[in-house]
Parts: sequence; structure tokens; C-alpha cells
Amino acid sequence: MKKLFTAIGMLALLSMPAMASEPIGFIYQNTTHQLLGSGSVAPAKVGTATCTQYFGVVALGNCSVKQAMTNGNIKALSHADQETKNILGYKKVTTRAFGQ
Repeated sequence: MKKLFTAIGMLALLSMPAMASEPIGFIYQNTTHQLLGSGSVAPAKVGTATCTQYFGVVALGNCSVKQAMTNGNIKALSHADQETKNILGYKKVTTRAFGQ
């Protein structure tokens, strides 16, 4: 039991930077939050960018707003949001950019 609490404590310490930006679930998480946007441009196109994290040890990909705009061929940004899915340490972050 002591080892279990130690492991949970270590996971909490390792994920503290992520806690500052969004809610986090150690076992399961499925959240979406808005990153930025003015809404001044009608969102006719959608672009996505994805990155993946494996148990807090390895992270791969580019999930930036700029990459999502490039993937969606968007020149003027309306707004962007980010979806995070985490299941037992396998975390996938998808950024969606909306615009023209």
C-alpha cells in the first residue's frame, strides 16, 4: 500500500506543469477547452494537429495552433480549441483551428 501511495505521489509531482493549464485525470481524462479566438472571421475551414504522450516519458508530435492552421490551409484564424484524452498514461492532444 505504501508503494501505491508513493507511485501516485510521484505521478502527481511529474504532472504538475500540466495541471496549471487544464484539468487532469490520472486514470481517465476527456476534456476540451478553448485556446484563443476573436470570432471575427467566419469559421469555414477546420485544421487539426495532434501530439501524443506515452506515460509522461516520451512525447511526440506538433499540436500547435500554427500547425493546425497549416494542416487546414487556414490563413485567417477565427478561434482554436484543444481536446485532451488520457487513458492510463496514454495521452493524445488534438488542437483544432477554425477560420478561412
